[in-house]
Amino acid sequence: MTSAALRVFFAIVGGVALVGFVVGTSSTEVPETTPTTGAPAAVDGVAPARSYLELRTSPRGDGSGWNEDLAALRKAGPQPLDPVELSGTSKAEDLEARAARRAYDGAPPRIPHAIRQDSAPECLTCHEAGLRFRGLLATPMSHTRLTNCTQCHVVDAAPMPGGETLPPDPRVVANAFDGLDSPTAGTRAWSIAPPQIPHRTAMREQCDSCHGVNGRNALRSTHPSRASCEQCHAASAETNLRPGLP
Repeated sequence: MTSAALRVFFAIVGGVALVGFVVGTSSTEVPETTPTTGAPAAVDGVAPARSYLELRTSPRGDGSGWNEDLAALRKAGPQPLDPVELSGTSKAEDLEARAARRAYDGAPPRIPHAIRQDSAPECLTCHEAGLRFRGLLATPMSHTRLTNCTQCHVVDAAPMPGGETLPPDPRVVANAFDGLDSPTAGTRAWSIAPPQIPHRTAMREQCDSCHGVNGRNALRSTHPSRASCEQCHAASAETNLRPGLP
């Protein structure tokens, strides 16, 4: 290609590039339009979308009213100032039902229902303050809040599918251990004195677990509104393994 032809070629390329630059960088007036929106279509069973501000105070989802429903269940149950009716089951029956889920008196009760092994907050939903629901009783915890419930409380049924078909654990051996029976009543200094606490108080600091409004019927206190139990009911040095103390 001759030098004259090259000059013509580069001139054409430069011209095309210049035109493209001018066209690409030039501004075009675009008329401003306001979008119009109509009313949302009415659809049965579909809730209207909420704004982000509304979602902060009223979360969405199937469990959005869960806290309110749980509070309503607790409010519908017996309250500390309600009259206490100790009718129905006897103390012996309630003590037997309590002992049925324990290896011995003082042992942690077993869990009679399915659970998720890694979710202590689910246990606290019913057992932190106690709950009555559809004839079932979830007694409150007898101790302070701890985070690993299944460290002491084991489930009745094996949580692993097919666990009941596994061969027996060779480490399990027969033994002659026989735990103490549950105490039935505490001693009194005189006939109308408050009874002494007949059991150990370790891990049983929350008396309303058995004796509060969500306790078993015959074990309930007639005065659950009085929260300072040991102001009148003294602990036993003998049962608390403190011999020699008054």
